[in-house]
Amino acid sequence: MDDVTYFSNKNIAAIVLVPHAIFSVIATVFVGLRIYTSRKVTRVPWQTDEYVSIAALIANHIMIVCEGIGESVGLGSNMIAIETNFPGGVSRFLKGILALEIAYGIACPLSKMAVLAMYYRIFSSSRVIRWCGYGIGSMLVGWGVAVIVVSIFTCNPVQAFWNPTMPRTCINSSNFYIGITVPNIIFDVLTVLLPIHKIWQLQMNKEKKLALTGVFLLGGSVVLASVARLVLFCIYRPGAGASGNNISQTVIFPHTASALETCLAIIGACLPPCAPLFKRVFGRVVTSVSGDRGKSSNRLSKNVHSLVTIGRVSNRSASHPQGSNLRVDGSFERLGDGSSHDSMDDLCVDGHHLQNIRKA
Repeated sequence: MDDVTYFSNKNIAAIVLVPHAIFSVIATVFVGLRIYTSRKVTRVPWQTDEYVSIAALIANHIMIVCEGIGESVGLGSNMIAIETNFPGGVSRFLKGILALEIAYGIACPLSKMAVLAMYYRIFSSSRVIRWCGYGIGSMLVGWGVAVIVVSIFTCNPVQAFWNPTMPRTCINSSNFYIGITVPNIIFDVLTVLLPIHKIWQLQMNKEKKLALTGVFLLGGSVVLASVARLVLFCIYRPGAGASGNNISQTVIFPHTASALETCLAIIGACLPPCAPLFKRVFGRVVTSVSGDRGKSSNRLSKNVHSLVTIGRVSNRSASHPQGSNLRVDGSFERLGDGSSHDSMDDLCVDGHHLQNIRKA
């Protein structure tokens, strides 16, 4: 066997199967929460971005099934063990690799298009985001088609990819893997940066803009996975050499990043649409805590009658003459009148109502 960058007598398929399974469950939960939010919380009809997210999730699950099948034919074991211990040997294993590459070529662009479709719905009034979304989406489709076509026609004839004994002409698989990763990183960076400028044009305070930017950037963690994929391909270089540089094991490490990349993109596409549900759930927790604090404060003040405003208590008891003010440091309290529950549309600050913050 040629000199390899990694070799082990153990099966290391769990390195990709375990984290991919965990993140696939998380992605499934987020897609479910997204659908629940749309049907039960915001009560809007089915949207295109929901269908794209579901399609991306299905493609991701197909990819993890391909990984499981690949493990049964040698994925994670070294090439020597595959040749001697697995029925069908290297030929059957390489067919599994081909199926995995095709599954990735479908799942990866679909997951990124789910993010773009979400942008399109939220920022539909922005011509820049619409046209940039069309452009990036078109490039993603072209990228996915290229990955699938090149994967299938890596060798001429096609059968020579899984039958090394045939006379053949093949591209350098190692360079191909690295080559498709570089534009993928560019697409990810463009996708993450696309809505940031629009967010900072919204009529809300700086803290809320930062929070909203953070939500979108959380989905941008997919960029880290893409970069990790490139680094790991450069380190382990599966596909080079007579044995594919022990491709059955060296491909495990970069493909783990590929699997997580798809799951993170799906999760990122679901975070902003789930915001109303998170606001309702966690808002009740905050309200409950604030209520408990308020009851405790009332027990301490007893006969002191106070008018609560944002950050100030005006006391009108005998011990505090009318017109004197007592500063109270603490959390800001909502002036609730029963009409703005679970809304941010009616906050009062120093007697002025803020009506420029709306639900997305």
